[in-house]
Amino acid sequence: MRYSHGSGLEGWRGGRMARPLAVFLVCCALLAGSALASLSQQAQGDPDVKVVLKRESKPIPYPVVYEFSRTVGQGRVVKKRDGEDGKLIRTYAVTLSSGKPIAQVLLKEERIEPVEALFHMGRMGYPASRGSHTRSQVIEMEATAYEPSAGRGKRATYRTSTGLRAGYGIVAVDPTVIPYGTRLFVEGYGYAIAADTGSAIKGNRIDVCFQTRAEALEWGRRKVKVHIFRERP
Repeated sequence: MRYSHGSGLEGWRGGRMARPLAVFLVCCALLAGSALASLSQQAQGDPDVKVVLKRESKPIPYPVVYEFSRTVGQGRVVKKRDGEDGKLIRTYAVTLSSGKPIAQVLLKEERIEPVEALFHMGRMGYPASRGSHTRSQVIEMEATAYEPSAGRGKRATYRTSTGLRAGYGIVAVDPTVIPYGTRLFVEGYGYAIAADTGSAIKGNRIDVCFQTRAEALEWGRRKVKVHIFRERP
C-alpha cells in the first residue's frame, strides 16, 4: 500500500489498486487509533488512570482429514502429516483505574490458520464419493460380522433396517451411539456407512457385513478402532 496526498489510499490487486478495500482498512485503523487516543486523553488528567496493551491468544484446533489412496491396503489407515493448531491473536487497549480495568478497545486481530492432519485410507468398502472426509472422533468398539442373508436363507430380503441393500461396506450399529447414515472407517475392514442394526448391537458394538458366511466367520469377534467422519455440509 502507499498514500499520496490528494489522491487517496489505494491497494494493489493484480497490478492495479483496489480502492474499496484500502479505504475499509484505513477506516479500521483510524477507528482503532481514535479509540486509543480517547482512552489516552482520559488517562492524562488522573494519575490513577492509565492505558495498557493486552494481548490474548486462543488456539484454533486443527482438523483431521482423511483421503482415499490406491497405495494403502484394504482396511488400513496411514498417517501422512501431523496437524498443527492455529492461533487467533487479539490486541486490546485497556484503561485501568486504580489497577482495575474500566474500558477495553480491540486494536488488532490476527489469525494464523491451522495446518490439517492428513490420513490416507484404503479404498475397499462402501462406494466412496470423491473428496476428503473430516474426522469427528475415534471409538474403540467390539466388532462382529454377518452376511447379507443374515442366516434367513430363501426368506432373506437382503435389505437393511434403513432400506439399503446389505453388502460389503454396510455396518450395523446402535443408532443412539452412531446415527444412521454416518460415514466411517473400520480398521481391518474398510470404509463403511452405518445403515443397519440388530437386537444384539447395543452400545459400543458394531456388526460389519461381508458377502459370504465364510468371510464373516473368518472375521469372528475382535476389538477395532472406528474412525467416525463428520457429516458433510
